[in-house]
Amino acid sequence: MTEQRVEVRDHYRFSDWLYYTAAGLVPLITAVVAIYPRSALGLVVYGLVVVAGLVAVLYFFCTHCPHYQKPGRFLKCIFFWGVPKFFPPKPTAMSRLEKLAPVGAMGVVFFFPLAWLAEEPGLLLVYLLSWAVFLVTVRRHECRRCAFTDCPANAVPDRADPMG
Repeated sequence: MTEQRVEVRDHYRFSDWLYYTAAGLVPLITAVVAIYPRSALGLVVYGLVVVAGLVAVLYFFCTHCPHYQKPGRFLKCIFFWGVPKFFPPKPTAMSRLEKLAPVGAMGVVFFFPLAWLAEEPGLLLVYLLSWAVFLVTVRRHECRRCAFTDCPANAVPDRADPMG
């Protein structure tokens, strides 16, 4: 079996961001559709949870990423396009907290709407499947060629080829 050479992604296009944003909005909008008719306050809180989760990811995780380290005041990656670099870059290895905090934050984003979604089995199914498709797509198409070597999800095959 021959291994394919992996091209590490060193830049993204606006269309990449559009694709991942559209895919990521499916579960979020599904949650909104489940929450809103039952609780306007729940919807506001969910909006705050999503924003806080994204800020946590940006602060704890993205500031270590090579795409964040690039010159310029704005990010250009598949998750944050045109967002100002609010936090100083951290060109160091990630600590255990920096690896766990974004996972916890996104866990809250994921679990928060489940009580409302449980009342609508069809929406719950769409929610779970859309998250699954989003995560598998990122894993399959991005993690295998990610330039962020300290990312716990990085799945780039060993680039050290002794055969040259």
